[in-house]
Amino acid sequence: MMKPMSITELKKELKKLDYSELIELISSLYKANDKVKMILNVQFIGEKCQSELLDAYKKKMNAEFFSNNTGKMPSLKAAKALLVDFKKLGSFEMILDLMLYYVECGDQFTNEFGDINESFYASLCSVYGQFINQLNSNGSEALYLKFRERIYNLVLSSTNTGWGFGAFILEKSLELNWNEDEQ
Repeated sequence: MMKPMSITELKKELKKLDYSELIELISSLYKANDKVKMILNVQFIGEKCQSELLDAYKKKMNAEFFSNNTGKMPSLKAAKALLVDFKKLGSFEMILDLMLYYVECGDQFTNEFGDINESFYASLCSVYGQFINQLNSNGSEALYLKFRERIYNLVLSSTNTGWGFGAFILEKSLELNWNEDEQ
């Protein structure tokens, strides 16, 4: 099997092309690949496209947790894959929004169908920890205020959940930089 070019090699080859060849190449990639189409739409259409994309990813995320509402264990692997995929497309704020939504879906699943297992909660805690850490390190008070009510509702909703999930959500939430006045 042939080894793919490195990014450095690709850039070197692209520099050899003239402007019209680059436009033709990008246009053909746009037509042939839905992922490329999505990336370029986000790049050039901007926030409106990202917002619609976030809504679409939230619907997919919800479907992973609540397919047929039977209480069947959600595919956390598929749900996390949505997070990874969206990180390539969304803005920082929208990525945080989807991360929080992942945890909210897991919490809602528990509240509807009962206590799950340790690995389920470990996954939720991992994503919530990343959410809080990223909000603290790269966020702002305005962004925190946008998520504050959802964070508060998650803390309340998860309070009596087992496997240390509720305690983790509370403790991690108290680590927020903008939380001092509310404690």
